Amino acid sequence: MGETPPASPPRSGSCLSDEFSKVALGTCSSPSWSDLPMDVLLLILQRLELPQSLAFASVCKTWRAAAITASVPRSCTPWILSWAHLAQGERPSPVTCNLYHLLDGDKAYGVSFPRGCFNACCGASHGWLILVNELSNLVLYNPFTTRIIPLPPITDFSCVEAVYRSGGSLEGYHLGTGGRVYGSDELGKIFYQKAVLSCSPSKGGDYIVMIIHRDSDWLSFVKAGQRNWQVASSLGVSQKDKYADCAYHDGRFYTVTFDGLVEKWDIDGLNGPTREVVVAARCHVGLILTRHLVPTPWGDLLQVRAIRSDGSPDGIRFQIRKVELNGCKRISYKDLMGHALLLGLNHSACLHTKDFPGLQAQCVYFSVPWMVETSHWIRRSCAWGGVRIYNFECKKFERALPIRYSKSKRFIHVFPTEVWITPNL
Repeated sequence: MGETPPASPPRSGSCLSDEFSKVALGTCSSPSWSDLPMDVLLLILQRLELPQSLAFASVCKTWRAAAITASVPRSCTPWILSWAHLAQGERPSPVTCNLYHLLDGDKAYGVSFPRGCFNACCGASHGWLILVNELSNLVLYNPFTTRIIPLPPITDFSCVEAVYRSGGSLEGYHLGTGGRVYGSDELGKIFYQKAVLSCSPSKGGDYIVMIIHRDSDWLSFVKAGQRNWQVASSLGVSQKDKYADCAYHDGRFYTVTFDGLVEKWDIDGLNGPTREVVVAARCHVGLILTRHLVPTPWGDLLQVRAIRSDGSPDGIRFQIRKVELNGCKRISYKDLMGHALLLGLNHSACLHTKDFPGLQAQCVYFSVPWMVETSHWIRRSCAWGGVRIYNFECKKFERALPIRYSKSKRFIHVFPTEVWITPNL
């Protein structure tokens, strides 16, 4: 396959808002669009896709107020946010990432983030992004309303210690006991692997953020309004296992490890968080690339695993299991019943193709997540990365979005650089 040149610079959000305003002003004799009634603005928002909604919200204070009232926009297709073009060299501040439509991967929209807010992303749930900022702390960010919710700092974890210069400014962090000093904007890019929200903070509920972090061997959470992280679990070195994914399903968090251990968590226990082993671990040395937990609209919890397969043209295939109290039951892709799966850094989703035109049924839409346990294989693979579609029927991949090359023309695939955004979930 020939080399793909870097994508052309995206149109910025401000350019989109300028275009929106020019069109609007050109169709009305009165320039005072800020006087439109709120109910009219809300009706307009219901008919816009994500990039147009972002532009709408940046036109004026009145339109932004309408956007905040409407919360998150309706989306007829998932969008992919990519920061692959930022993987090399210094990052500007504020940062602009690329937003791609699933059906038009050659067209990029610019989404700018507030200064210091974006250094990496480790999750997307309910239209919110979980970002790593320039101090390696996590923040919740709604790209539509631009609301920011800071989470407890990285120094709240016992394994992280701040290092200060002689003048008192922050130099970086120690991870563990002494040794290397990681830059203040460096540690966060490798410390957090995945984050998931229990519900949308936009609704004012008692949301919980659960994260897989350190080296995919720690599991921690924080509730809305709390000032400290609580470590729920830490896998010992002797266990030689890592957390692969977490999901919120039926009022509980579930986790899965690379060895297939599935646990259900009760965060609100009187004596602290408790866990129940739903599926015992089984070692699959070298075979399992990653696992994902996927809640379905009909109430099941699926485990989808990516497996190395020498017989597959791409060297990879997916299998689906249904998580049950007595273990995992293998099911057919036909049991997806017209649905598609979206896997990656996002809170995994199972979407009906009738509600999301353009999605292919019985397919996996896969953006590469953190794969700490199998990163050695990823580094050797020349066909891994970007966003791909796996068809269960023919057991083949196809490109949904091209791989973005760095200046050295090597794949940017060791660290995740894309996340799915489906705002109305």
